[in-house]
Amino acid sequence: MLTSTFYRLINEELEQILAKHPNDEALHTHRNPEQNKGYAFLVWFLDFYGQQPLYNRYITDGKDDSSCDIIFSNTDSHEQTIFYVVQSKWVSLKVSEEGRLLRKNKPIQEYPKIKKEEFNAVISDFATVASGTRKPGKNESFNKKYEELITHLERNGKAKFIFFTAADYNETIEDNMQAFKQEYAPNITLELIGIDRIRRDYIEFKFKEIVANNPLEYTYSPEDTDIVLDIERYKNGGNPLDDNAYLSTRDMLQFEGRTQAYIFTLKPKTIHTLFKKYKFKLFFKNVRNPLHRSNYNEKIVETLQRRPDTFWYFNNGITAITKRIPDVGKNAQTLTVKGLQVINGAQTVYSVYQAYENANHDQREIMDTDARISFRLIRSSDEDFNLEITRFTNSQNAMEPRDFVANLEEQRRLQNESFKTAVWYEKRRSEFRLEEKKLQELGIRVLPNRFFVESYLAFCLQRPTDAVFNSDKFFIKSVGTVKGLYDDIFNEKTSFENMLAAALMWEQIGDHQASVINSLLSGFYILPEEQNMALYVLAFSRVILKKYLEATYPNKLINIDQFILNNAFTKATHYDIIFNANAYACYRFIGRIYLSNFENVKLHVKQLVKSNTFYEVLVHEEENSSIDLKEFEEAANNLDKMIKLAQSMLPTNKEKDTE
Repeated sequence: MLTSTFYRLINEELEQILAKHPNDEALHTHRNPEQNKGYAFLVWFLDFYGQQPLYNRYITDGKDDSSCDIIFSNTDSHEQTIFYVVQSKWVSLKVSEEGRLLRKNKPIQEYPKIKKEEFNAVISDFATVASGTRKPGKNESFNKKYEELITHLERNGKAKFIFFTAADYNETIEDNMQAFKQEYAPNITLELIGIDRIRRDYIEFKFKEIVANNPLEYTYSPEDTDIVLDIERYKNGGNPLDDNAYLSTRDMLQFEGRTQAYIFTLKPKTIHTLFKKYKFKLFFKNVRNPLHRSNYNEKIVETLQRRPDTFWYFNNGITAITKRIPDVGKNAQTLTVKGLQVINGAQTVYSVYQAYENANHDQREIMDTDARISFRLIRSSDEDFNLEITRFTNSQNAMEPRDFVANLEEQRRLQNESFKTAVWYEKRRSEFRLEEKKLQELGIRVLPNRFFVESYLAFCLQRPTDAVFNSDKFFIKSVGTVKGLYDDIFNEKTSFENMLAAALMWEQIGDHQASVINSLLSGFYILPEEQNMALYVLAFSRVILKKYLEATYPNKLINIDQFILNNAFTKATHYDIIFNANAYACYRFIGRIYLSNFENVKLHVKQLVKSNTFYEVLVHEEENSSIDLKEFEEAANNLDKMIKLAQSMLPTNKEKDTE
């Protein structure tokens, strides 16, 4: 979503807040509605992250019309009190009828960044609060909370300072941020939430219906923490007169294999405690994570509430991985593991949590007495092995290879980068829940990552043969004898801008042109229907575009991908260059394959599909030839003639190469 589009969305929601509370004096302090948006922005922040009821008690105006402060406290999952100090800063811009952002009635050239001097003032304010030297203001409720904060810090309590701004990040403030963090660590932390983070959380919550990481909740990571699990042991088969006689051979299973593993049973209370403490971070490595807000299974909840004694029989249980499991003794009822990730059964965990959370004391007792959940725990710190476990434990339903890597850092990074544009990177199937019509209204398109990958592999990496014939390996890592392309495609050099440029060029080729190319090449070599040979032309178009730009602008170093991003739309200044590059690439590519005798054409097509080597030969020949600029500009007309000539050379089915 373009920043201008997102700003308009938030601006409209601030106007709705002001209109919804016409009698709230705090929201309407200023005669100019624009000046009231600073207060409304903090109200929006508290409402969005779930703390809305606090706003009218503790907010105090800042030193200007666009900033506000608030201090409040929450109890975290450890039952510890955490104080939050928040300062917000709205960016006041006007929105034209065309949707452009204006400042002083002129279109802005660049979205505003955090001003260094303003941020220094925020840090200075935070420092006076943290050190206890801030003077009381007019808001008595705010003053009272401030006194409570100081007492809390004196008792070694924790606090989180948040600067919430509609401006964009500015690298020049980084040193001051780090200096504050070092000065007041470890009990005081600092978080900056700018327009990019707000947009990301907004998309997660509104478009995916996922509970985003909440800056107003103090959550703990389960990946590297010591976690205590209460496991259930039964007295069946021991001395009936001895209450401490536990039979270890029937109430758990210990597997002696490649790695240490157990199967236990847990009470609903244990599951509830785990989720309450770690929330959705428990599912970071789960391919079906993150869960939608409404995605708890009503059947699971109903069984736990109404027929808890049948729960173990009906539910498949939970599979989790951990970095360390201690030896489990005969009488052990608790064990401490190092880190925990649920890789299968996330819906069970979330549903058990919902049922238990909404139950009263008596209902919880019944659940804990009658219901048990199977819990398979596997020790592993091998990330590749973890991925394999995840893949096979989630194979009961149809899954695509891309689903198993959707939670990896590079996939999340590429998607977050895409959120700054009007074309979004879908890293897992059906993850965006918003109607297509609403997306279109916002000018947003969603494309699956496999579409980005095939175009990027062909266009940017110049490996069209892999793009055409090895699509099943796009999201597979090379492990042992299994050879995949994942690490070749996704690495530190992979940027969404490059992927988007490739995808836009791929779209320019169009279905009609692609079908013509496929029919011409498959005329000499029988190919599976799903293979799109037009990816060779896409790859070739980069070679052609580079040659054209070098010939036209000999004294300029032009970034090809950036040129495409700036011009790949019908109203762009140089759209005709993009269009002609594709047409001319098709013209030259077909010419190099077809302008020969019949037997050579057959050989060329056969060589093309066997490896990338023949394509590289074609590229080398093209790079060492001059470009006819007039021919380039008339590429569309010349292409039609070339296609007709090539079609006249197509063999009959009997003459096709079937090797």
